Amino acid sequence: MNITILNETKSKIVKTKIKNQISIFADLYNREVDSLSISYIGDENMIKLNNDYLNHEGSTDIITFDYSEEESNIIDGELIICVDQAKRQARDYKVLLENELTRLLYHGLLHLEGFNDSTNEEREVMREKENQLLALWYGDK
Repeated sequence: MNITILNETKSKIVKTKIKNQISIFADLYNREVDSLSISYIGDENMIKLNNDYLNHEGSTDIITFDYSEEESNIIDGELIICVDQAKRQARDYKVLLENELTRLLYHGLLHLEGFNDSTNEEREVMREKENQLLALWYGDK
């Protein structure tokens, strides 16, 4: 399992915890992690990436790049998570930043699994999958 975690922010990111969260996902979806890069960045960099790669203005919570071959059980990709946006969402949803960052990690992994969130229906399915993964990580609290 080749996982690279880069934190460009002042927020505390616990790499061992993230790797354990990824293991839960990989076990549940019967996937093997070949190469996964996770970057935690701020608004300034995310605004630029969001514009350059997705032609969207402003910041976003996560951008996912999937490099794996179709129909493969191998995870090969990149997740870029905006900690500033995660902080705003955590405040809005009244959850801890750690919980929101975990949700975003699972959200990105679900994209690598092939799930999309373009429609309301797809967003509902992804939210259910995120909640399932969060329950496995945090327990049914």
